[in-house]
Amino acid sequence: MFTGIIEELGEVVRLVRREGAWGLAVRGARVLEGSERGSSLAVNGVCLTVVERDGSLLSFDVGPETLRATALADVAPGSPVNLERPLRLGAPLGGHLVLGHVDAVGSVARVSPERDTVRMGIVVPEPGLLR
Repeated sequence: MFTGIIEELGEVVRLVRREGAWGLAVRGARVLEGSERGSSLAVNGVCLTVVERDGSLLSFDVGPETLRATALADVAPGSPVNLERPLRLGAPLGGHLVLGHVDAVGSVARVSPERDTVRMGIVVPEPGLLR
């Protein structure tokens, strides 16, 4: 469970494209506390499991379904990524509850600039078609 509040901007240090799961290594600072092997971390909003920690580097395996259903397939070494640790029971919420798991893949139907922001229309699958 996450709040959707980004704790820091990390950097992709290594991306190993291989058959099956890709290897992703991200450099962080603030999110290192409590991010040991087996911990969850949201990387660009996607819940990933730490498979290795080496100093300021956190490594993850990113499976084919995650690559297909998220924008993580678009990152490269040097790319900035949003990092957030999971919500701890009893901690201030500060945002909203976000799972970090994909329930469906939608399509952007429209994008309308509005002052200093953008309004987007997203088309989602019918409820019976959700994975």
